[in-house]
Amino acid sequence: MAGLWDEWQDRKTGERIKSCTVITCPPNAVIGALHDRMPVILAERDWPKWLGEEPATPDELKAMLVPCSDEALKTWPVNRERVGNVRNKSPEVAEPVGRV
Repeated sequence: MAGLWDEWQDRKTGERIKSCTVITCPPNAVIGALHDRMPVILAERDWPKWLGEEPATPDELKAMLVPCSDEALKTWPVNRERVGNVRNKSPEVAEPVGRV
């Protein structure tokens, strides 16, 4: 996923703050059925430019901030009570229920 991070100093406390964010974009058709935005999921070929390992212009980087292809994602029904409860942290939360 495309993200940004920074480390900065709080002017009031002097504390060093590390912060990060996930960049979102409009949804593709798969995610659009569930939500009005989605994380930018970068193609593996774009990782070196996004991470600064290869040169890239600002326009090249901005061009990456688009929805991934529908084929890159797979969805399945899950137990809504388990997913919607922050106390549930086990991998079973993502297990499919019903017909897939």
